[in-house]
Amino acid sequence: MFVNNKKANLRKFLGLGILIVLGGCAVSPPYVYYGNTSHNYYRYVKKRDANSLEQYKKSLEYVFDYSEKKGIKVPPGLYCDYALIMLTLDHNDLAKEYFQKEKDNWNESQPLMDFLLQRYHLKE
Repeated sequence: MFVNNKKANLRKFLGLGILIVLGGCAVSPPYVYYGNTSHNYYRYVKKRDANSLEQYKKSLEYVFDYSEKKGIKVPPGLYCDYALIMLTLDHNDLAKEYFQKEKDNWNESQPLMDFLLQRYHLKE
């Protein structure tokens, strides 16, 4: 009788251990989403043409939309990259808006964003 009870307790203990281990392997939702931006950024830096710039711009816009739909943060630096693209296209108001978004979403970027806003004469 004592041996059977010991086996039952051992089975319960092993079953609980397996559940704990498997529960620890659960997939957590992504913290940020980069999409295809790395590939498109590399292509843009390599080619420096209008087509690769447009593809990189579109990949950033896709990440912004996807992140908003999924309720996750846009990765650090992407708002800033988009703002720099807007500056090259002479959309200074949009550039200022996206520099500010970077600053608001990532506190660590505040000194750099302030510098860039001042550098490009976008600071009020």
